Order: sequence, then C-alpha cells, then structure tokens
Amino acid sequence: MSTPRAVAVVGFKDAGKTQVVEALVRELTLRGLRVGTLKHASRTHLLDTPGKDTHRHQEAGSVASAILTSEATALFLNDPISVADAVEKLGYLDIVVFEGFKSLDTVARIVVPRDDEDIEALLNGLEIAISTPSEEGPSIGEVTAPVIPLSRVNELADRVESKAFPLLSGLNCGGCGYESCRELAQAILAGEADAGKCVNYWSESIRIKVNDRTVALKPFVNEIIRNVVLGMICTLRGGEDPHKIELVFDVGGEDHG
Repeated sequence: MSTPRAVAVVGFKDAGKTQVVEALVRELTLRGLRVGTLKHASRTHLLDTPGKDTHRHQEAGSVASAILTSEATALFLNDPISVADAVEKLGYLDIVVFEGFKSLDTVARIVVPRDDEDIEALLNGLEIAISTPSEEGPSIGEVTAPVIPLSRVNELADRVESKAFPLLSGLNCGGCGYESCRELAQAILAGEADAGKCVNYWSESIRIKVNDRTVALKPFVNEIIRNVVLGMICTLRGGEDPHKIELVFDVGGEDHG
C-alpha cells in the first residue's frame, strides 16, 4: 500500500480549523483524489456515545469494540495508537488531512490563526500556507508562507498538492543524514531532499515493530531480512509464489516482558 501525502491544519480553539478542513477535503475530492481525515482531541473527549451498545460493551470491560454495517465501519480502541498506525488503518488514500496535532513536526502544515500571537506560537518551519475562514481574518504580520483565505480554497488545495509529502517516521534516528525528522521535513519543503531519504521509505516493503513500536531499518539490514525470510518462505508448501508475507510472533518468557 502506498503511503499517502499528508497535511496538518493547526490552530487554537475556535480558530476555524474544521471549516478549513471541510473546504479542503471537498476541493481535493472534486479533483479526483481519495482523501481521509484524522482529528486530534483532548484526553477528556468522549469517542463513543454514553448509553449506546458499544459504549456499554466498553463499560463492561471490553478493550476494543467495533460497529460493522453494509456501508461503513467504526472501531473503538481503549488504548492510544501512533499517528502513523492511525493513518495506516484509514486504508488506501491519496492525501490525509489532519486537524490539530500542533506538536507534530513530521508533516507539512496549514496554520489557522486568530491573531498575530497565534502565528508566533504555531510556526515551526513546516508551514505551506496561512489560512483564515473569512476575508476579515486577523491582521497577520510578515510570514514566509503565503496567506490564503478560505474563499480561495482552490489555491490552498494547489499548495497541498504541490507541497505535501508523506508523514515521516518520527523516529529521529538520523538515518536520513539529518539530525531529526523535522530537519528532514524542512529540507523537503525547501526542495533540498525528498521523503525517500526517510528510513520509513527505505524499508517500505518491510516494516518491523517491536512491542508495537516501529523500528528503523537501514537499507542493508532491510535487504538481509527480506532475502533471508523470502528464501525460507519459498521452500514451504504454499509459499512458492509469495506476494505479501506477514510474520508476527511473541518472544515469550518472563525476561522479555
């Protein structure tokens, strides 16, 4: 599955983030793109409706619940997951639009300010645009990113299509040659690098998780694992023509937790 490009729409409460997300999703969808969204909420935000069946299941002790219909699926997990894992669970997408995630520094972002003070607090060098829900938005001082009001959503969508890149790993492993994922992201936006430098994309065909946490794979290690596992699988009955291999096992033993 190819990794979607991503953009975060960030701002403080009541700035108009949802309006920007709605308009952007509509415009990108009209362009024939498959768009998904991911929203960040406070810890106290209820994900399910009290009194409904799935909420009652959780109150009884279920750690995960789901609702399946002929047209849609809803999944409720009582444990948090990473942003990357959440994006993966959204399925095949061309672009994923995040709402919130102010501290996320591995993705391009659109800043939605209420005033100049918001701008100063939200800038992190990954801005591709500053947007406001109305033409009568706040007075915005000098910024390097273009200021695009929501009335020109087509221009905003153009910026996303030309600037957005896949979510970086967030591992800060240095394997890309930069000290942090944020520095790599800044280099991508400056046209000095591409997302292919991230170990996440070196190892796109192989992804290893230890205790549910993705670990970085250098190209050499990636190739060794691929060749060894593929060589063994091809000797097994039913493994003669593999297209996708999944290998999951528990290390076991008290010493391993």
